[in-house]
Amino acid sequence: MMTPLRLVILLGLLLSPLAGLSAQEAAPTIRDVLEAGSRSEEVMEQFKDEGNSIREGETPLSTVLALHEASQNRDWEKAAQFLDTRFLPEEMAAQDPGELIRKLNIIWSQNRIIDFSAVSNTREGHQDDGLPSYRDLLGTIPLNNNESIPIYLQRVPDSQGGRIWKISNATTRYIPDLWAVYGYNPLLIKLEEHLPDFNFLYLQNWQVIGLLVIMAGAAALAFGLRWLLLWAIQFSDRYRDTMHRLVAVPMPWFVFFKLTQLGVGELGLSVKARIYLNEAALGYIATVFLLLAAIEFFTALFLSRTAHQRYWSGIIRPIRTILKIIAIIVVLVLWLTESGYDINTILAGLGIGSLALALAAQKTLENMIGAITLYIAQPIKPGDFCKVGDITGIIEEIGLRSTRIRRLDRSVAHVPNSSLVSISLENISENDRRRYSRTLFLALDSTPDQLRLVLQKLRELLASHPRLLDIAARARFETIERDAYIISINGYVDSADYEVYLAVAEDLNLRILEMLRDCAVQLAVPQQRLLIRQEADTDATAEADAAARISELEQQNRLAFPDLTEAEKESLKGELRYPARGHSQS
Repeated sequence: MMTPLRLVILLGLLLSPLAGLSAQEAAPTIRDVLEAGSRSEEVMEQFKDEGNSIREGETPLSTVLALHEASQNRDWEKAAQFLDTRFLPEEMAAQDPGELIRKLNIIWSQNRIIDFSAVSNTREGHQDDGLPSYRDLLGTIPLNNNESIPIYLQRVPDSQGGRIWKISNATTRYIPDLWAVYGYNPLLIKLEEHLPDFNFLYLQNWQVIGLLVIMAGAAALAFGLRWLLLWAIQFSDRYRDTMHRLVAVPMPWFVFFKLTQLGVGELGLSVKARIYLNEAALGYIATVFLLLAAIEFFTALFLSRTAHQRYWSGIIRPIRTILKIIAIIVVLVLWLTESGYDINTILAGLGIGSLALALAAQKTLENMIGAITLYIAQPIKPGDFCKVGDITGIIEEIGLRSTRIRRLDRSVAHVPNSSLVSISLENISENDRRRYSRTLFLALDSTPDQLRLVLQKLRELLASHPRLLDIAARARFETIERDAYIISINGYVDSADYEVYLAVAEDLNLRILEMLRDCAVQLAVPQQRLLIRQEADTDATAEADAAARISELEQQNRLAFPDLTEAEKESLKGELRYPARGHSQS
């Protein structure tokens, strides 16, 4: 079964955007045509201003202008007067000169343009071109890969005893050979005769009809292929979504413009018609759609994996847009280069513009660099519960400019990435365990034996609880303050899940309260007391009970001071049931 990657490669090879352009490599560029047209207009205005001082055919320029005017008016009989038909081969004896000059005009228009400013306006023509003094070269037209036919103007005798510049018979003899390469099908010529006589953007009447037919056929094939591929990918669970992004929009437009380009190449358009229609631009537009299709496809394929979609979705979307913009700019620069414009000037302009843009978008660039830092270092990822500065919440998306955080109250905060990489960042989700830490403030009327008994029971609790780890588990009588005895408790719950931690902490809190009640020890309440008389003695029974229990433990050498022995800790493990009362946990 053909994978989507192989399909893209195959289409790229079969429909390469540069295919079919080899025949245009030697053709004039857009810049050449526009600049030559501007210079030629100036020459024509100057020639008109000179009036009748130079008769037709007296100079190479006057002959070229006469041919140009006759072709514009389709006056091929007049144009044939400037075609040298002497000494032609016998098989060309019956050829109509008007038909020959018409064919040569079509052949020339398909390959070359005339820059009137480069044509001599002297009777002798160019004398420094290395040609005989009676001959000037207008240009060459390729006949095949190895041979080109020169188009000469030659000064020959006229019927009045003078001399006149005409298309050389050395060129005329090759018109049938050139027509065999560049000529139109006889059926098209007949079609032209039966259609209304009109031109549109230098396209002949039948070429306009042909262009419309080509565009209609290309659209039918492209969107027919789209329908077929959309139907086919429905049967693939794996590639249905990714292939849809490739097939739905970019691919049919690529096929449409590519087929249109190939079809236009068969219309035999003139150079000026190609400039207006810009056949080469069709290939570059097709290339743009192919690149956009590839970017859409590969980003969708990358995000089709759940892990990638969760972590990369926030940054892939803006990166995908940036890649599309870069692709369009690169293709545009290549097209301008092929059109004859200086790439160095273009790049220099882009460089200055990029510098100005970089200065204007300094903060944006800082945020982009911050995003790259976050994606490389990965201190956080979407779904993590974090504390960022004074914001606590769940990371929802790491974008190219900012990171979106959902607070505990369900409001959303957007933190710029440049700030995120420079402030305190606490990833609570990466905790491997939860710390249980409490400080008990015991009333000052507790006796030392009661305190010892509380510490004994706390240490047994920490050692015997099934959800507490052995790491740093302790209960210590830290200090004596003005209104309380301070006992600190520390332990680690064996789960990073916050809900589990809350349940274990609740169980430990309840057990500690029961322990304090059992030992008849009160929690200290911050207060100020004024002693007027001697306070009553504490509960003598509780004190005596605590003293007796401590004495018993002391006699059994089981007091947990300074701590329980390792053997005692081991024996206490699993003694408690968790939870103490309620639902059992599997």
